[in-house]
Amino acid sequence: MDLTRIYSPVQQDLQALDGLLRAELVSDDPFIGDLVAHVLRSHGKMIRPALVCLSARACADGGARAPERAARLEIAGAVELIHVASLVHDDVIDTANLRRGQPTVNAVWGNQVAVLLGDYLFSKAFHLLARLHRTDLAAAMAWATVRMSQAEIKQIKYGNTPHTDQTIYFDIIEGKTAQLMSAACRCGAMTAGAGEAEASALAAFGLEWGMAFQITDDALDLTANPSNLGKPIGSDIQTGKVTLPIIYALLEAPEPDRQHLAAVLMRTNGDLGGELSQDVREILARCGAVDYALGVARSRADQAAAALGALHNSPARDSLEELVEFVTVRTR
Repeated sequence: MDLTRIYSPVQQDLQALDGLLRAELVSDDPFIGDLVAHVLRSHGKMIRPALVCLSARACADGGARAPERAARLEIAGAVELIHVASLVHDDVIDTANLRRGQPTVNAVWGNQVAVLLGDYLFSKAFHLLARLHRTDLAAAMAWATVRMSQAEIKQIKYGNTPHTDQTIYFDIIEGKTAQLMSAACRCGAMTAGAGEAEASALAAFGLEWGMAFQITDDALDLTANPSNLGKPIGSDIQTGKVTLPIIYALLEAPEPDRQHLAAVLMRTNGDLGGELSQDVREILARCGAVDYALGVARSRADQAAAALGALHNSPARDSLEELVEFVTVRTR
C-alpha cells in the first residue's frame, strides 16, 4: 500500500515538519551538524508524526474545529525526535551496524557519541514540548518515554532469554513501540481541541495499531527481503531477542526443534553469520509460528479499527482506517 496516498490529508504538514526539524537541529558545531545530518538523511516512514497530524485532522474535520497547526507540528516533531533517539540508543544496545539501509551512528562514530546524540535528540524533543506551555501534552508524551525506558530495561532482563511467556513480550512491545504511538494520537487530538472521548478513542487506536505494527515487524525480521527491511534479516535472533514467532515455536514445535531453537538463542557468539539459518526457518515454518504471529497482529489491528468508530467521517479518519490495512499487509 502507498503511504504517500494514505498521508495525503496531512502531506503539507509532513513537508513543513521536515523544515522544522532541520531548523531545530541546526548547530554551529560542524561535528554535531554531521551527526544530525546522518540521522535525518533517512527519515523512515514518518508514521508517528503522521499519526499526530491525522489524529488532529480527524478531530478537526469531523467536528468543524480548526486544528492549531503550530502545536501539532511541534508535537509531531517531538514524537519523531523521541523515536529517532530511541533507535540510536537501541543500536548501541544491540551493537547494530545498519539502520534504514545506512550505517548506524555507533558503527560510524562509536558508542559514546551515539549515546550522547540520543540524549541530545531527547532533549530537543522536550524543548519543543516545553515551548507549547501545555502540561497535558507534555505529561502524555513524558509518560510514553517512561514506559519506553521501562520496557527497554525489561527486554534486557527477560527478552533475550528463551521463554514461553507471551505476556512478557506483549509488555515489552507495548512500552517500546505502542505507547509512543498512543501518545502521538492522543496529543494530536488534543491539539485540535478534542474532548476526552475522541482523545481516548484515538489513544486506544494508537496503542492497538502500535501493537499490530511491532508484531508484524518482528515477523518480517524472519521473512522479509533484507533490501526492503533496511537491516539484516534475522537480526533479532542474532541478538537473542525473543519475539512472538519464537515464543510460539518454543511452545508448539516438536521437542527436538524446541531444543535446537533454544540453543540458537542462547548462543552469544552464534554461527548464523548475516543470515537466518535455513534450519531455524524450517522450524518456524513447520509449526506455523510466523502465521500465528501475523494472526495476532491482525486481531490487534481489528481492535484499532474498532476504536475509530468514535470518530466522525473525514478524509483523515479514512487514512487512519487505511493504516489498519497497511499494518498487516506491509512487507517492510
